[in-house]
Amino acid sequence: MTQQTALAQTARLSRASGAKPNQPHDAPDAESFRKAMARLAGGVAIVACLDRGAPRGLLVSSLTSLSVEPPRVLFCVGKAAASHDPLVRADRCGLSVLSDRDSEEAHRFSKADRVAERFDSANWRLRPDAPPLHAGALIGLTGVISQRIDAGTHSVFILDVETIESREAGPLIYFDRAFRALGLVSVP
Repeated sequence: MTQQTALAQTARLSRASGAKPNQPHDAPDAESFRKAMARLAGGVAIVACLDRGAPRGLLVSSLTSLSVEPPRVLFCVGKAAASHDPLVRADRCGLSVLSDRDSEEAHRFSKADRVAERFDSANWRLRPDAPPLHAGALIGLTGVISQRIDAGTHSVFILDVETIESREAGPLIYFDRAFRALGLVSVP
């Protein structure tokens, strides 16, 4: 059987069963999906912008590189987050990838009840003409938000990177709903 014939047969069977194309028959429930994704380790970053002159920001673990030429990254923000709408309105933002020495900053930006404490430390570079950046960040990126994509409960933001700073340090990792430092694994 050719590949084209197999695809046509699969499509006929799917239509006969009432399934919609490209959709699983039994999608996982939201809690199972959240629990599984909590097991996906990732670095954490603070996304920050200026909103009517005031700094706004939140912690994300969804930052990933997208393109080298042009330099682009993407990150995702839940639509229910207080900083979502300011990011939608913003032209530019800063991304501060946190080091293993920044767990207190991560907690400050991950808790809704600590919003008043954000950007309060001397560790922030706050200027009226540039997006906020954490001075001690492992990596600091600023750029133009070139695209905003609706993705269900979240929005995907694409940032065209204009400036890059980096320093030597270990990364802060988020895994299983806790912040962790990265450790080396010995291979026998």
